Amino acid sequence: MKRTLVRSFITSAAMLLLAACSATGGPGEGEGVMVRQITQSAYCGLTGPGVAFVRSEADREALLDVSGQNMATDVVRKVDLSREALVMVTLGQKPTAGYSVGLQSALAQGESLVLDMRVNEPAPDMMVAQVITSPCAVLAVEPRGWQQIRVQGLAEQPLVRTFEN
Repeated sequence: MKRTLVRSFITSAAMLLLAACSATGGPGEGEGVMVRQITQSAYCGLTGPGVAFVRSEADREALLDVSGQNMATDVVRKVDLSREALVMVTLGQKPTAGYSVGLQSALAQGESLVLDMRVNEPAPDMMVAQVITSPCAVLAVEPRGWQQIRVQGLAEQPLVRTFEN
């Protein structure tokens, strides 16, 4: 009895594993992509909403040298730019504390990287510091030769960054 249960379990697990392996294929429309959020901050020092794409050490250092920034720069510097690219998504200036932005999901749609972001705002009755903030999130993404990055969830219309060949 016990052997039958064990065999049944092993057979089921093997079939599930085989089905999962056969379901993975090449790049397709709406395919998941490896993206990880490495840090976020309420003080990124950037005044407008936007998206920055970083592939070089010089670009990374220029982004980290922005005045008024207070984020964990050590984790950003640890990203190996030969294996991953950086994407900084910014909300722009906000009038109080309590705002943040974070990664919700990511998809590859052809040569476009689509990032769905989650924006948190303070509740209307919440006590918050009256200080100008500039929230952002920094993401590490697999470099696939993206032609476009589309960021959704920050405003009514997506932010789009297009790259030349």
